[in-house]
Amino acid sequence: MAGRTDRSVLGNRPPAESPRRPGMAMTPRDVLVSPDSRASPSRPITTKDISDMNQTYGTMFARGERFKSNVEMACRGGVGVALVIWVTTVPGLINDTMPRAYNDVQLLCMVGFWFVLTFWKDLGTTVRNAVQAILGTLVAVLNSLVLNAIFPGGAKNARSNGYAPSIAWADIFVVAFLLIFMNVSDRFRTFGLFYLAMFMMHFMNPESTAIFSRNFEINWNGTGISYLLVCTSGCVLAILFTLLPYPRLVSQSVVAECNVTAATVCVVIEQVTEIYLGSSATSALHSKCEKAADGIAEKLKELESRTELMWWEGFDIGRLGSRRHLLVRFVALLKKLMDIVHGLEHAARVEEPVEGGLLKELTPEIQQLIASMSATLVGSGGIVDFMSDGDLANHQVDTLLRRAEQLRREVHAISRHYTGLRVEGGHPTLSIFLLEEDYFVYNMSALAHAVREFAMTVQKPAERDLQKEMESTLLDLVDPTATRGNLNFVFRAYVAYMVAFFAGVYLFGYDFLLPATIALVLSKFTGSALERNLGRMQGVVLGLVLPVIVLTQLPTCGGGAGTWAFLLLIFLFIGLCLYIYFSATDRYAFIGMLTAAFAAQSFFQPCDGDGRIVGASLHFFRVVVTITAIFLIAVIDLSLTSERPSEAFQFHTAESLRLAKKALTRFYDGREMGKLLVSTVALEVERAQDMAVQASHEPRFWRTPFPSRMVQPVLSEIEDLCADLRILHRASHVYKSEHAGHPDIDALLRPVRKEPVWKECVSDMLTQFDAVSTLLARVLAHESSSANEHLLNYQHNMQANDRIEDLVDAITPLLKYAPELDVLDDPRARIGVAIFIINSVHNRLDFVVEAVMRY
Repeated sequence: MAGRTDRSVLGNRPPAESPRRPGMAMTPRDVLVSPDSRASPSRPITTKDISDMNQTYGTMFARGERFKSNVEMACRGGVGVALVIWVTTVPGLINDTMPRAYNDVQLLCMVGFWFVLTFWKDLGTTVRNAVQAILGTLVAVLNSLVLNAIFPGGAKNARSNGYAPSIAWADIFVVAFLLIFMNVSDRFRTFGLFYLAMFMMHFMNPESTAIFSRNFEINWNGTGISYLLVCTSGCVLAILFTLLPYPRLVSQSVVAECNVTAATVCVVIEQVTEIYLGSSATSALHSKCEKAADGIAEKLKELESRTELMWWEGFDIGRLGSRRHLLVRFVALLKKLMDIVHGLEHAARVEEPVEGGLLKELTPEIQQLIASMSATLVGSGGIVDFMSDGDLANHQVDTLLRRAEQLRREVHAISRHYTGLRVEGGHPTLSIFLLEEDYFVYNMSALAHAVREFAMTVQKPAERDLQKEMESTLLDLVDPTATRGNLNFVFRAYVAYMVAFFAGVYLFGYDFLLPATIALVLSKFTGSALERNLGRMQGVVLGLVLPVIVLTQLPTCGGGAGTWAFLLLIFLFIGLCLYIYFSATDRYAFIGMLTAAFAAQSFFQPCDGDGRIVGASLHFFRVVVTITAIFLIAVIDLSLTSERPSEAFQFHTAESLRLAKKALTRFYDGREMGKLLVSTVALEVERAQDMAVQASHEPRFWRTPFPSRMVQPVLSEIEDLCADLRILHRASHVYKSEHAGHPDIDALLRPVRKEPVWKECVSDMLTQFDAVSTLLARVLAHESSSANEHLLNYQHNMQANDRIEDLVDAITPLLKYAPELDVLDDPRARIGVAIFIINSVHNRLDFVVEAVMRY
């Protein structure tokens, strides 16, 4: 929500005197500054804007709990890698009595490599990474096991086992395609392709010395089983270091951050209400509320993903599973509240007050309603306490239910009082001067209803359809078209991997490093392929070269001071790289990860007296292979990408506007718009945001720079339009009758849809929607420095807003006065919301045009 003023033709309300807010046991502001909140990994969103440096580099230069957490976990990772490498400094610790996975340094060095690729700042993510890595490796091992059962020993025993090269090539073609084609995780795909290349090269090489299991008999010293043990060891070690010296759990931080976020939501509701009522209508406070609302929206997206990660900490078993589902529901509640707050924030944008407002009389009751909602959410014995404890005593449950009932009574009282004031003022149905007040009261009632409904059902377990969830997961797994551009990724990745595999066979003598490196650097990121691949090259080369310099300068074996200096250096170097990995933005984090991973592998060299055997030629070959792999994938990305990120952004933006228009058309035609359609609009906006980030880094060559400054306010307006659609969807449903929860939009709008002025207003809105959508599409497609004729020729319909007054006058006699109904069920209030949204859509489209004009 960018800062701006409203040009609405609707009447505004006069400023109200600032009332004293009723006291509570614990206010949201108290939560934001309480010791519990200070212990949270994230600071309150509204206290300080993020600095320009942190916007660029993430939280690398931040202070506070998040900095401490990143440093602590980077130190844990550094200790883990140093501990693994310490094994090679103890003479005789590695001996022939151990399984090959642990007495062969070439194998053992992969423990540190996979440790870094698996390790993360919390247990849930690390367990997920470990399971994906082990399963990906297991696929390659099982494939090797089957092939060696058919052709024991592979190509090196071709005379005795009937080896057929065509079968081996068919296998690599099919298995590699399936790993890339299916919608598996990136880590699963990386580990699977990495070891597939390694095992297949050994299997197809006539001179290979690798040992494999034969005839489905497990050989614990075989190459496949040894690498599976190495991978598992690295993953288990990563999990161990997230548990020691004490566990870093996702659930702990999620509960704390939900507490802070809920308190911040309550504060924003208070402040927006104060602005609307005129008690604190300052531009600074308005701007602060907008920034806080944007920050909350980002935090809720983060909390959604982190509640999913909690599954890996308890696998939804027992109390941990119950708490996770409760947190999922609570985050959904906060998102619903923020959708309504977007509507309140829009209603609070005023230019100058006029006479005629009625809310001044309702100010104490509205403030009391906000206090009750805050107490229910974050007060002592509230919903947040239930999430923290996982259970409530009987008297606490009774307290929560009493607060829910109090919310119902207060909403009903406000509804009755407001209706009475309207009747006294001579406006029992609709008035152009009271549409904003109607909209405000409706949304306040919706806020209270959402909180009350959650409080009453907080102890009821969520119903789940496990069969449907499994079917959906399986369908997503084998559907490469689930995400736009995924088929192109499959094609690009498959071509790169197979070209690298052919080169490894015929140019490098059955060496697996080239296709294995391709597996490591595959990415769906479609932005600047050159920039990202240069970053990959930087990380890999630094990880390969710097350890060689250290190993040639320090006596790293024998247990002397040089060895301890060597281990300290490893700890500092790996710790610094992991800190960059944990703290930097996506643009730089992967460089720290690759540097740490390859350094952990390169530091692992066998001892030879007081020093280590450093294969300079081997490291040089690895650097050459890495550069070749990155050059290959960069060329393929640049030449085979079917759609630039900027083009994908244009598509998703246009699609979000098209679907939004479809939803509006359905509603104002008296048809149910559908929750799925509204969700799809929001999903298209999220995809457009992702593509905008990637488009800002794509090579533009002769084209003009991507208009990032224009894109952000445009997407912000479309996001707010999604909030309007959700409010309309809410207004199309009944709340308190035998048909509660069902749409009655046709019956609601039937009396007014026949009015010619209704059709004119709806037509004006949809016509402007088409005009702005066309303008935006043509401006985004205009990539030259010449003047844009479409922008110069755009004309706004100046009469559209004026017709809204005629509409209110025309339909007022058609509406019935129903004082017995609450606001959420009152047809008069719901139709008022629909009319207000027409004006809101006009305003949002005007702001889109303004953003384009400023650009």
